Amino acid sequence: MLKTDVLIIGGGLAGLAAAKALEGKKDYIIAERENRPGGLAATVKKGGFHFDYSGHLLHLRWPRTSKLILDALAGNCRRIKRDARIYAHKSWTPYPFQANLSGMPAKVKAECVSGFLKAYNTGETGPGDGSEVFSRWTRRVFGGGISRHFMLPYNAKLWQYPLERLTTEWCAPFVPMPRPEEVIEGAYGKKSEGLGYNTVFHYPKRGGIGALANALAMKSGGLRLGLQVESVNIKEGVANVRHFGPIHFKRLINTSPLNDFVAMTEDAPAAVKRAAARLRHNTVYVLNLGARGVRQDMHWGYFPGPEFPFYRAGLASNFSKELTPDGCASFYIELATAGAALDLASAETAVIKGLKACGLLQRASQVVEKLWLKIPCAYVIYNRERAEALPVINAWLKSKKTQSIGRYGAWKYSFMEESVKEGLEAAARLMK
Repeated sequence: MLKTDVLIIGGGLAGLAAAKALEGKKDYIIAERENRPGGLAATVKKGGFHFDYSGHLLHLRWPRTSKLILDALAGNCRRIKRDARIYAHKSWTPYPFQANLSGMPAKVKAECVSGFLKAYNTGETGPGDGSEVFSRWTRRVFGGGISRHFMLPYNAKLWQYPLERLTTEWCAPFVPMPRPEEVIEGAYGKKSEGLGYNTVFHYPKRGGIGALANALAMKSGGLRLGLQVESVNIKEGVANVRHFGPIHFKRLINTSPLNDFVAMTEDAPAAVKRAAARLRHNTVYVLNLGARGVRQDMHWGYFPGPEFPFYRAGLASNFSKELTPDGCASFYIELATAGAALDLASAETAVIKGLKACGLLQRASQVVEKLWLKIPCAYVIYNRERAEALPVINAWLKSKKTQSIGRYGAWKYSFMEESVKEGLEAAARLMK
């Protein structure tokens, strides 16, 4: 039987950051079900390639977390200027679409610019309070053209959820909102490069994104790999671990998906269980490809068109050449479902066809390595049910002095640095 002051469920970045802040100050155990740290911020090696679970990039904006991350990587990091693009109407144009329409056909360009200006001139293009549904919000803010040619088809493909029910609390800072002059210049003049939260990013020189989790875990005395928590009783301070037994704790930090955590918590009230059961998410399958003879400088591209099964495809080898053998490139291609299983064989055929259609591959024979990775809980769905459920769940957690943090523990759309920040803040609250 194990006893600890603090039990942390999940050894991803949020859990590892909390542990780092607790190190030497409070006794803790991180229960990580996998046999390696990092959660989804991990890297898998196959055939000389290093594949991440999708494009996991570091967008650093806060001094304390930036210092922690860069110190942990100890020089194993590059700062990179973003080269992201959109493929639509058989043409490439720079990201973000709404401010870089130059690559689009003249008719599409005119429709998008005139639609944006018409919407802007109504004087009702403010960001809103997040409760507005996406389908209405994008037409109000960007106009009919930009919505029809990018915002609606791309987000329908990504979220796999009706855009008439998807709310917009997630949009800031993830959806850039240009000024009229930026839309006009991006269509008929110069490229707009400074929009969006990810104009620059950091990425490890060696080891893939998993290098960060490995660095944070290196001096974590309480990290226990291969421990899967199956049930929790917060009142009694006991967590039961598969094939291991009970862990007794005084305080608890959860970083696992919030709906799963509540479901396995024995003393959660019925109202809290019902609230958690209303939470929804999509599933993302990532096809990683190693290929020869690829000549492409971009980092990633967005694909709103129905002819492509994927919503995004990136070249991880353009983050770091150390991810691949000499002469090779590596792709990550993301396909979303509402939770249904994906037919991997037919999806792979369609992906290769799509990569050839947009020019990222010339021949299927270029592919020399493949690896499918699945993210069962990928993007949490922002809807009315989420807005109603979270206050119920969070009020109960607060009453139990339990914290649920990170992208999935807090049930939100966020980025890696924010998970690190939440881990540090959770530890600080425990030490007050």
